[in-house]
Amino acid sequence: MAQQVESGDQLPSGTGAIALALGGMLGVGVFVAPAPAAAAAGPWLPLGLLVALLAAACAALATAHQSVAYRGPGPTYACVRDRMGVLPARIGASAYLAGQVAAMAAIARVLGEFFLPAAAPQVAAVAILLVVLAATVGLRIRGGAAWLWLVLTVAVLGLVVVTCFAIDPVPPIPAGRPLSDSAVGITGAAGVLFFAYLGFERLTAPASEQDRFAWSAMRRGTVISFAALTVLLAAVTAALVHQLGWSRLALSPTPIRDVLTAAAAADLAPLVGVGAAVALLPVLLGALESFRSTALALVHDRDLPRALGRTGSAGTPYLLDVTAGVAAVAVALLVPPVSAMAFAVCCLLVHYAFANAAARVLLAEGRTWPMRMACLGMGVSVVLAMSMPISAMLATLAVVVIGPLVTGGLSRHWS
Repeated sequence: MAQQVESGDQLPSGTGAIALALGGMLGVGVFVAPAPAAAAAGPWLPLGLLVALLAAACAALATAHQSVAYRGPGPTYACVRDRMGVLPARIGASAYLAGQVAAMAAIARVLGEFFLPAAAPQVAAVAILLVVLAATVGLRIRGGAAWLWLVLTVAVLGLVVVTCFAIDPVPPIPAGRPLSDSAVGITGAAGVLFFAYLGFERLTAPASEQDRFAWSAMRRGTVISFAALTVLLAAVTAALVHQLGWSRLALSPTPIRDVLTAAAAADLAPLVGVGAAVALLPVLLGALESFRSTALALVHDRDLPRALGRTGSAGTPYLLDVTAGVAAVAVALLVPPVSAMAFAVCCLLVHYAFANAAARVLLAEGRTWPMRMACLGMGVSVVLAMSMPISAMLATLAVVVIGPLVTGGLSRHWS
């Protein structure tokens, strides 16, 4: 049985749902994503944030309905396979697994940048391996422990926001070139900011029955988590813009650390860096749990080797966890965090396009508005994926071509 890390008494189901969702979302997207989003859209970034929220809401609604209809690991993959066929399911699953590996790499690299900038790739590799070890022995951060980590994250972000607004900014440096403010820039910013909402599937499509909540608690937890995350992301972005301006923010690889230097509060940088690094550990663990859910569904359908589903004494698929960790380490050592984020977002948007399409078929005989939300989500996901950098789109294209070929070959081999 998995080990549950909690403090105090069992929290009410609704509160636990909020902690489960926010614990997987509140991380790199808030710490880093405002910079590339500002580079893409400039002052139009708030519109990009609303589009990202819309895409996340549609995907969350689709996956919630799918998890009700298809129990067990990988409910979205199971729904796509049942409603749309084997090939779309393999395309979506390949994109999802690649996206989660890239997300783990991006989270770990940012963690390394905060903890020890001079050796960020090496710290990232160590962090991934430690999280894999924790997941393999059955560590689960839930309940009171999840809330303690959320409080830490909010405290770090709150310190940065207060510092930025408490100190007068230096005069802005004239930009070398005008910031983008086109419609393409807005959707590009939305795509990057979508990374901040990743992790909602821990609540809407849980792999474990221990994490399953009643529909009302799931809906309430998702809405509150999205609202809280949007407010925090908007507050952090406003603070960064107040202190750095749009042009300097767009050029900053680590805006949270750079803004403290700009605000003459560099003495706080080590404290904020360590706090942010610690706060990112549960998010990294959540990404691994999400990878595990869909991968186990592929193992069950023999699209991946059955040996990967072998479990240890803690009941966890240790070979699957190690495989994901090794792949994430390779990406973290080779790819900068913003590039890894862009690739992760592009892959996951492809996955959610298929998820929304399958949800539309699933909901065809039900109420009208969830089906229309699924249609809207499919369209928005495609638009945002097409707005990502060309390198991310090309890498995603390679995944959706090679992934089904590999899984199809493995399926024929094991059948």
